[in-house]
This record gives sequence, C-alpha cells and structure tokens, in this order.
Amino acid sequence: MTTAAQPPFAYSLHNVTITVSDLDASIQWWNRVFGLTLLAKSRFDAIGAGVAFLEGSGFRLELLQPADGIRIPELTAEPPAHVRPIGNKALVFRVEDLGSVTRTFRDLGVTIVWEQMDLGDGSISTAIRDNDGNLINVFQEGASPIG
Repeated sequence: MTTAAQPPFAYSLHNVTITVSDLDASIQWWNRVFGLTLLAKSRFDAIGAGVAFLEGSGFRLELLQPADGIRIPELTAEPPAHVRPIGNKALVFRVEDLGSVTRTFRDLGVTIVWEQMDLGDGSISTAIRDNDGNLINVFQEGASPIG
C-alpha cells in the first residue's frame, strides 16, 4: 500500500455531473428512485445546456441537458464491455441492506443490469441504469479492502 502524498492544494468534491437527454424527466427519476432534492435549475449559457443541481445523502448531482446531445453506444455498453471505453463508468452507492434496495428497484420498475452479484470479496452488488442508460452500481459492503 502506498502512503498518501500531501496534496499541492486544498480541495473537496463539489458534485458529480451526468449529461441527460431530458432534464425534467431525469430530475423526476432521481427524486423517485433515490429521493434526491432539486436545489436549483437554470441555464448554463457558456456550454449551451440546461442544468439542475440535486442533493442526496452526502453528495450533489449536477444534471446537464445540452441542446445538441448525442449518444455514444460504447459508453452505455453492457457489462463487462462497459469498462473498455476510457472515462467514467458508474456512480457507486453503498447501502446496508442490498436485498431490500434491490426489491425497491424492482417495485419502481428500474432497469436492472444484475441483481445481488457476489463481487468475490464478500461484497454484493446490484447494478441499475437511470432513465438515460447511465450505469449506477449499488453495493453492500463485505470484506473489501477499502470498504
């Protein structure tokens, strides 16, 4: 294991950003499935996109809807091919009771990629897709070396 180096400047995570095809539909999806609260919605003229900030349990999610958004199929490929394109892969959430959360996803009609998969370290994972096909991984901690 490596020792953490002193960072050259102070920083903290502000938010995670996802590009979406329909801002209002995505706001509703994130509210319905994860209970995220809308903080602000406006226009980001510098990049020609609608923007919404949502708040969840300990994090903020920024949704961007560009006027000329395009889909790149490789970015939403089915696992395990989803790891081949270089770039962001998934939002990952940790929960205490994955069985209950997975049942909630089913009850809500969420697209499930896999259910309660054994990750090989004692952890289990359910992967879902949001309303635009973005991958979200939800896991229950097991014996993972980083928890």
